Amino acid sequence: MKRIWKTTLAAALLAGVAACGQPDSGNDAMANDHAMMDNMAMENGMMSDPSNPYAQAEMKMNNAMTAAVGADVSDTWVKKTIEHHRGAVDMSNVLLSQSPTPEARAMAERTIAKQTRDIQDLQKLAKQGAADPASGEPYRAGGQQMHERMMAAKGADASEIWIRKMIEHHRGGVEMSNAVLANGATGEVRRMAEKTKADQTKEIGELERMLSGQPAPAGPVAAEPVTDAATGPVTKIAPVPPVQPKATPKPKAAPKVEPKATPPEKADPHAGHDMGNMSN
Repeated sequence: MKRIWKTTLAAALLAGVAACGQPDSGNDAMANDHAMMDNMAMENGMMSDPSNPYAQAEMKMNNAMTAAVGADVSDTWVKKTIEHHRGAVDMSNVLLSQSPTPEARAMAERTIAKQTRDIQDLQKLAKQGAADPASGEPYRAGGQQMHERMMAAKGADASEIWIRKMIEHHRGGVEMSNAVLANGATGEVRRMAEKTKADQTKEIGELERMLSGQPAPAGPVAAEPVTDAATGPVTKIAPVPPVQPKATPKPKAAPKVEPKATPPEKADPHAGHDMGNMSN
């Protein structure tokens, strides 16, 4: 991997020198070459960073998203979002191999389940035929920003790094969905874009709560094998409903004690005789 990056970097340097020799290239060509070399050098360093186990998956996703172009703006969103979701699945699988915290593991398994299901739904919407390169322009700047923010995200351990990277990943998904909605998406593509935006916004909130020390929002998951047309067999994780806690029985009320009735006073048997004697 390092040898490939060094070869590419050397080629970029030679291209920069050649551009400087052109009479009309000017400072703009030199600035573009220097920016490209700076980015390549930065990413080369990140790829070899042992503290970032996700770098290869991130680069794979970025390259696939950049290359994904469809017949129109909506079709391009579909194809880029498929690669975006595959990146989340790849990164989540990396996390599962890194002894994650229980909360991060549960969230990664849910991410694999949901993103795999969404990939299958999006594949049904992808068009066949010639691609229009201009249809990728609404997503170019946002995709690059997402990639840079993800590569720069750090953490104390593999779980925290994954959480921070997935926050930026999901923000990128929201930005892409906003772009296709603003460019006239209709029908099923519009429905899927709105769903993706809502789902990823919700998950950003869940991931941010995890960073603050709050627990993950759901319980354990069970695996079910499925197949992705591009990557072959993958693991789909189906959520298992959480066990509902038993209701605490209400304490029994103490029996009500009725007050005893006061017995009526007994009549004085001599009362009538005394009255008679008084009359005599």
